[in-house]
Amino acid sequence: MEYSTSKYEGGFRDNKMEDEAGMYEYPDGSKYVGSMKDGAFHGAGKLYFDGGVFVGVWKKGKTVKGDYMFGDDLVYKEEKWDYCDGQNDRRFHSEIQENKLNRASGGVYRNKPAAKPLKDGCYDAGDGYFKLKDGKVYSYEDDKVVLREATEEEKKFLVDKASTTFNTAMGNEPEDDEDEDGGNDF
Repeated sequence: MEYSTSKYEGGFRDNKMEDEAGMYEYPDGSKYVGSMKDGAFHGAGKLYFDGGVFVGVWKKGKTVKGDYMFGDDLVYKEEKWDYCDGQNDRRFHSEIQENKLNRASGGVYRNKPAAKPLKDGCYDAGDGYFKLKDGKVYSYEDDKVVLREATEEEKKFLVDKASTTFNTAMGNEPEDDEDEDGGNDF
């Protein structure tokens, strides 16, 4: 017979877990803290996971209702999430809480780190940077190399959704960043 490495702290009734504030810990470290009845989660409780917590209500071991909160306090919603809108985008959640701007805790999140910082009027296109003034995507490694002419669809996506500088995001006009040899000084 194999035994589970789960742990339970709390009361028993008729040899079944039953407590208003029991604690059941799974082998992976996840744990439930809350009401238990007849050996099952029953009533209000919290299910803690690595990176988040589910706060809910159970009836006879089945979830009745609840909300999952990620480790950065962003609450999961089942409906479609807006992408990069500054409201529901987790990249900005730590910076915008309680309707005020807070200092970012971990810097800018990107697929790959940019080779050079973005200048005003430019957007992170993933494989390079998009320069709004001329509509082209340039290489991060060599700013004289044009990777492509951005399509209208890509331009709209990058302007609406991509990482940029604070000045660009605030609608300030970009400075003229070209030098005498035609490069972009990135």
